[in-house]
Amino acid sequence: MSHWLDVFKNMRFKQKLILSYLVVSLIPLALLGAYSYNQSKLFLQKQAIQGLQNTVGTLARGMNDKTEQVERTVDSVVMNTGLQRIFATNYTSLTTLSEDLRNYVSPYFSMIRNLNTDILQLTVYTSGKMPEYGEFILSLDRIKEVSPWYKDIAEQKKTGWYLEGSELAVFRPFPTILYNQMTGILYMKLNKERFFDSLTTMTTAQSAHDGLFISDINNHIVYSNNDEAVEIQQQMLKVPVNAKDMVEIDGLRYILIQEPLRQANWTLHYYIPEQDIAMDATSIVKATIALIMTCMIILVALISIFSHTMIKRIYHLNKWMKQVQFGNLQMDIRSDSRDEIGELTNRFGIMLRRINELVTEVYQNKLIQKEAEFKALQAQINPHFLYNTLSVINWKSLKIGATDISHVVTMLSRFYRTALNRGESMTSVKDELQNTQSFVEIQLVMHDYSFEVSYQIEEDVYQYDTVNLSIQPLVENAIVHGIDQKEEGGGKLIIKALANQDTIDIHVTDNGPGIDKQRLGEILIKQSKGYGLKNVNERIKLVFGKEYGIEVISEIGQGTTMIMTIPKYKNTKSQ
Repeated sequence: MSHWLDVFKNMRFKQKLILSYLVVSLIPLALLGAYSYNQSKLFLQKQAIQGLQNTVGTLARGMNDKTEQVERTVDSVVMNTGLQRIFATNYTSLTTLSEDLRNYVSPYFSMIRNLNTDILQLTVYTSGKMPEYGEFILSLDRIKEVSPWYKDIAEQKKTGWYLEGSELAVFRPFPTILYNQMTGILYMKLNKERFFDSLTTMTTAQSAHDGLFISDINNHIVYSNNDEAVEIQQQMLKVPVNAKDMVEIDGLRYILIQEPLRQANWTLHYYIPEQDIAMDATSIVKATIALIMTCMIILVALISIFSHTMIKRIYHLNKWMKQVQFGNLQMDIRSDSRDEIGELTNRFGIMLRRINELVTEVYQNKLIQKEAEFKALQAQINPHFLYNTLSVINWKSLKIGATDISHVVTMLSRFYRTALNRGESMTSVKDELQNTQSFVEIQLVMHDYSFEVSYQIEEDVYQYDTVNLSIQPLVENAIVHGIDQKEEGGGKLIIKALANQDTIDIHVTDNGPGIDKQRLGEILIKQSKGYGLKNVNERIKLVFGKEYGIEVISEIGQGTTMIMTIPKYKNTKSQ
């Protein structure tokens, strides 16, 4: 992934722009194409399912017609008044009975069977004194104990359908409206294969897993066009579904179409795997691809125009930047566009004009600096005159034996010599400490040695440099605002110089009255009279950085400690 990101990052901007446009455009086009294809599949699937439903509905109507025809045949038998009379008559003459059976019953039943070739057996079971007559008339005692369907006769008065092994049977009790003593049951066995032969043609050439079966009200399979799939069909009967639902058997989704066969109280089921429905989405897919390709051609053309228009101005800006890189700073760069590229061009032009102004300003400052250095060179004459004058005073003092005056003059000369530092802003820590010692010696003479001074200097600090006149103002503040303000007891001044790992800490501590919190919070921020700490702190931060400077720690009655922190810095100019 990072490799492709690097490749994209190193592309030209025009290539990135075109690639970005293409990606942004392809995503909705791909989604639109996928949506169109899926909608087409759903539409064709619905059409295929509708066609299957129509086919199954046609088969269901055909089966309803067949069952209705069988029931009309049954009705024609049980409602025949001649048959009812014969079966209800208690014959005393066997001759008369034989004539009625031979002249009426036998021809009538033979006619019914000849007209309905699906009928394999037509029998009336009776409990009267009627003797058995071939297979047309049999005793009711034959079926009372052995036929399961006989138990259902008492519960219904209409035609009943029953699957007896591999044989399909229809039974119907005779009505007792005209002849109350009539007790008979019509039994009709049908040729199952011929009865369901219209269902054997229902198949889908594209599928090897579809099937059709009929179930009764008790979910027993009456007919199946695929005996090997009975187990799957039984599982389908256990799943509660509506007429157009999906069922899932063994991880395979089936479309299940159901149509009721109301005459026999059956249900016709047809199922087919969802994936096997034939769908020809070629034309729609071709149209979708053609539409996407057309959109892509238009998009590429528009992207090329937009990218060229946008990149052209970036190329111009890049060309101007190259000219500036090679030193041409006198160009006037402006743009009338208000977009981001126009703003960038105008800002670059403003920056270039500002650079020209700064170049001019720096050149003028250089001239001013050279003039100041010349004046500083001239001003060096005055320190020489001061040093010579102090030397004369020192020589005269020694001549008359005034050693105190000679000492003060010597310290003063050394102080000014290090303080002036030949006009340089940086000095060594060693010279700055010597300058501070000279200042302290002068202050001791002026204070008649009324306070004590302690120096704790580590030798390692001498090799580094610091800002000129940075320690002396701290010592002066300690004497003026600390020791001089002390009302009782002798004053003490402690000067420490500690070398840390990367920094140098200068501690100046006095035992004066301390500083209150309000002044302590303002002493390094505001320019207060008598305190030079703010200027020293700002000079240190300006030279070394904001992490360095002065910290003041003080409590009322406990004295004050000023800590100056500087880096271990060596000025290359002084070396």
